[in-house]
Order: sequence, then C-alpha cells, then structure tokens
Amino acid sequence: RKRLLPVYFFLFVFACNQAEDLDLSTRNEEIPSRSLINAHVIFKDSGFLKIDLRSPLIEEFAMTDSPYTKFPKGLEMDFYNKSIDSPGYLRANWAVMNDMKGWYEGRGDVLVINEKGDTLKTQKLFWNKNERRVFTQDTVYIISKSGDSLQANNGLEAKDDLSEYSLFNNRGMKLYEEEKF
Repeated sequence: RKRLLPVYFFLFVFACNQAEDLDLSTRNEEIPSRSLINAHVIFKDSGFLKIDLRSPLIEEFAMTDSPYTKFPKGLEMDFYNKSIDSPGYLRANWAVMNDMKGWYEGRGDVLVINEKGDTLKTQKLFWNKNERRVFTQDTVYIISKSGDSLQANNGLEAKDDLSEYSLFNNRGMKLYEEEKF
C-alpha cells in the first residue's frame, strides 16, 4: 500500500486540475481551405479555352470575409482572348488573386507577353480585372515585337492588353535600319 501512495497522490493532483476550455468556434484564417500541388488548371467559357494555368502550389483561402487564392511558389499562365493560335503569357514567382474584388497581384520576375508579342517585365504588377487595367510603381521594361524597348523608372498604368499605356519617368530605344538614312 505504501508503494502505491505516490501514484494515488499523482492521480489526486492531476484530477483536481481543470482542463482549459478550448474555443473550437474560432477559425484560423491563415490555414488554406484547399491546397493543390503541381496544379494544371484549364478554364473554359462556352466551350472555348480561356486560361491554361500551371503552378507548383495553389492555396485557396475560403474562410475569410474576402476569399482569395495564393500562388506562393509562382505560376505560369497562357490566356486566350481572340485567337487560340497566339495566346498571351504571364509568369510570376508569387501571386495572389481575389476574384470577389477583381484584384490580382504578381511579384518577382513578372513577365507578361500579350497576344501581339509585346513583352512587359517588372518585379511587381497589379491587375484590376473590373477596369481591365494593370499598374505598378516599380521599374518596368516594355519590349515590342519589333525590338523597340522602353523603360519606366516609376511604373506604368496601362490597358490589360498593353494597347495603351502611360509610363512614368521613362526612356527608350528605337531600332531603325541604316539603309533608310
């Protein structure tokens, strides 16, 4: 009996402590509601291919007031507007999209090539889907299909197809053939 006394004492002390109340109703919004690894997602509208998206990791956060999708390891995307033969292309090392607000952001070696073949390079780019506008305050390089290049040191605002744009604090280079001079 004396040997069991420490065991009884331990059980008595342990039983007298109250367990902490856990509130299971709180949600951690930092935990994704769904994760996709090595994802290849195709979006179609009325049977026509619109987006072909590839990403090593996609995390969807649906348990927030404003649900969003994060691409923490980057993404590559082909997008089709008019012709299936010449898609546009987007690449970023990190991205987030909020479909509810129509707001998208790409960071890290962002590269956009429109359907005409013009290229935009920057480190951070925002897209307002509702207004069909892209903008940034970072340095931007625009290289046309013909090889002309422009650099904007304080960013740009543009239509999302790059048909019209405003560059801030810019400089550029125009290629020409010597025979014409």
